[in-house]
Amino acid sequence: MNEGVGVGERPAPAPEALGFLERRAPWVAASVALVAALLTMTADPIGGFNDDGIYLLVAKALAAGQGYVYPQLPGTPPAIHYPPVWPMLLALVWKVGPAFPANIGWLKLINPVVIAVAAALAVTLGRRLLGLPWWVALAGVVGATVSVPVLLLTNLLLSEPLFLLLLAPALFVTERLVRDGGWRRAAGAGALVALLVLVRTLGGVVLVAAVLLLARERRWRDLVVFLAVSTVLLLPWQLFVWRASAAFPDELRGSYGPYLEWMVDGYRAGGLPFFVAVVAKNLEATWEMIGVFTSPFSAGLFRDLTSAIAVVLFVSGLIASARRGHAPVLALALTGYLAIVIAWPFWVDRFYWVLWPLLVLVALAGAQALAVLLGAQGRRRAAATVVGVTVLLAAGHETYNVRGLARGWASSASRGVSGAGIRLIRQVNNTRAFDGRIVASELAPMLAIYTGLQVLPVEILTTREHVMEKTQADRTDELQRIDRRFRPEAYLVLDGGPFYPALIAAQFEAGRTLIDISPPGAPIRTLLVKPR
Repeated sequence: MNEGVGVGERPAPAPEALGFLERRAPWVAASVALVAALLTMTADPIGGFNDDGIYLLVAKALAAGQGYVYPQLPGTPPAIHYPPVWPMLLALVWKVGPAFPANIGWLKLINPVVIAVAAALAVTLGRRLLGLPWWVALAGVVGATVSVPVLLLTNLLLSEPLFLLLLAPALFVTERLVRDGGWRRAAGAGALVALLVLVRTLGGVVLVAAVLLLARERRWRDLVVFLAVSTVLLLPWQLFVWRASAAFPDELRGSYGPYLEWMVDGYRAGGLPFFVAVVAKNLEATWEMIGVFTSPFSAGLFRDLTSAIAVVLFVSGLIASARRGHAPVLALALTGYLAIVIAWPFWVDRFYWVLWPLLVLVALAGAQALAVLLGAQGRRRAAATVVGVTVLLAAGHETYNVRGLARGWASSASRGVSGAGIRLIRQVNNTRAFDGRIVASELAPMLAIYTGLQVLPVEILTTREHVMEKTQADRTDELQRIDRRFRPEAYLVLDGGPFYPALIAAQFEAGRTLIDISPPGAPIRTLLVKPR
């Protein structure tokens, strides 16, 4: 035993040991994230989340040389809903291993690797931009990455993990550009931010934040270079969308058309009352989500309390990042991102999940800033209280994750619809009457992937449905509009679902009638369109 070390005490680690652990913190985060992502990977069909199926279909078209189109839709219209980088990456893997469905395993391995790299970069971001101790950054990233929402997204062929990965270097370079300037750095930042936007359009908040801060610092040359590079890289995609949008079918705009235009049209039609309803619903959903993730209890005052504390810590982190000048781009971009999400007429949880490790790091930075401030004022008990409640929130977060991972919540999105999807796929593949026909169905992207048919959706995604549930009359009207425009030759819908009654009530054009060929008691209703 070393001298000076009492019974039951451990000797303090040598500085060399601390340096060794600190240097390898990003590798630890990456390794843990990779293992967790691989362990939660499922064999469920692709397409259960709708977006993942569309991404893969577009990637398949690219790999086959068809261009950037929706191969599953009649007329193969241009794929103008999603930016191209993620489908291009999927297409590259498809090109290397084109044998379907054997290549699905390789495709599903992409996101576990991506999220591992993203976790490593997030640890570095927490240390360098947010000023967190390495062990706090490591614990925060591991706890946030090995979590139900992040692993749920990683388990699907979605672009969110790649967005998180690219966000870190984009922030690093733009923060350095705003602080130190330099035209070469401006060019690099412009390229990285453009790449981020070409993965997910909301990456544009980083572009706007960088422009505003460069203008504030009067770095005019750097601003011109930054905008020139980003514009050159983004303009081809924007022109592609702009040219294709005018002739794009209105019946498909919600799920397949430009979503910014879709949102603007929704607000133009709904006005201020619709805006108020969207914001109210999204704020309520945000508050509830925070409480679920931070409280070990199912409901009640304690959950509201943990939500309130988490919000205070997060806002404190944003303020500290902006005031200290360490991460003004991050603070401004994240503020803009959250403002857009709150006003977006769609399910908001997924927009938070994509940034969950970063949101957790910002909240930890807020706790640190408050504790340091209170300590400097001599209010040590208050500082200790901040530390204590932060630990309490972390315990609630990990309680949720342990419970959720043990119950398989990370695979719930795909598992919840895989059974219905498999039944639809089998019904089509076992029925020769569908060969060569244009089909309209639920889970349209999944059905198109596994049958090779052209498959239309049976509903039109609208902004209004975010705050007001569709009625049967609404669904019937949408089915009639789809039928008039595309004239599908068969319909497949789940028996007992909302679309079968709407389909039966639909009034089709003269000369078009439905013949139900479903076996008695079948869970899938199969209807062929026959002339009278």
